[in-house]
Amino acid sequence: MLTVSNADRVVFPAVGRTKGDVVAYYARVAERALVHVVDRPMSIRRYPKGLAAPGFFQKNMPAHYPASFGRLEVARSDAATKRHAKKGSAERDVTVYPIVREAEHLAYLANQGAIELHVPTARASDPLSPDRLVLDLDPPEGEVALVRRAALLAREALARHGLESAPMATGSKGYHVVAALDGAAQGQVVASATQKLAALLAAEHPAELTITFRVARRGERVFVDWLRNNPFATVVAPYSLRARPRATVATPLAWSELDRVAPDLFSIDDVDLLLERPDTLAELSARPGDGLAFVASVDAAFERSGLVLETFDRFRG
Repeated sequence: MLTVSNADRVVFPAVGRTKGDVVAYYARVAERALVHVVDRPMSIRRYPKGLAAPGFFQKNMPAHYPASFGRLEVARSDAATKRHAKKGSAERDVTVYPIVREAEHLAYLANQGAIELHVPTARASDPLSPDRLVLDLDPPEGEVALVRRAALLAREALARHGLESAPMATGSKGYHVVAALDGAAQGQVVASATQKLAALLAAEHPAELTITFRVARRGERVFVDWLRNNPFATVVAPYSLRARPRATVATPLAWSELDRVAPDLFSIDDVDLLLERPDTLAELSARPGDGLAFVASVDAAFERSGLVLETFDRFRG
């Protein structure tokens, strides 16, 4: 049985929630959350001293993790290796991701100071064949009506290209619109098609949507973030806590709830309600869409549009 260290340490000062509360939350939701994180290379946001002190994003698996965790070694990209070299990092040129296999692993991570769980759209068993597609809709602060409208536009666009979708309240500012894939299309191909879909959406609704990465250039538009679909890029996992003052939770929604459920409505205080609700994303996974047909449909629409994608590097400038 897990012994919680420093269980009384306050992690969320604004609501008085402790590390013991965080561990207990992940123990309660583990079976529900496991569907979304098992066999996926996991990255975590850790706050060992709680939100009152700086946290950090951890990808590499420490040597002291139990042997029951899986592990996946992935070579760093050339760009990532160069960034580490510039910072004087002595880290190896591989990332060793932990692979969650059991419900108990989530409580273990929480005891290590984890608050947020992030996973890619593919599984460790086939890391270059995504079984999910995610459009991350990031609005200007406080513009919930805009991001709700953006989610509906994203739903319509995905449906035009053959994919059913479901929304997720991220526990932060916006929503994710998620589609399930059959794994037939390779990750970089899906990522390219998703970028084209985002460009088409922004071109169709230029006053409401943008694919401009720099916040200062977005104005009052919602950013349609396609980047989460690149191989080994991550998204916050369903049922993950968020490192925000109220200890909010990323929560799967039904489309009928979109107009009344704010992105940050649910929190750690709602654990009983969360477990009573249906898991729309798990249900969606049982009906995966045809990835190759989606890619072909988007490619054809993009070619007809006459749009040209700009070369994109989020780490420049």
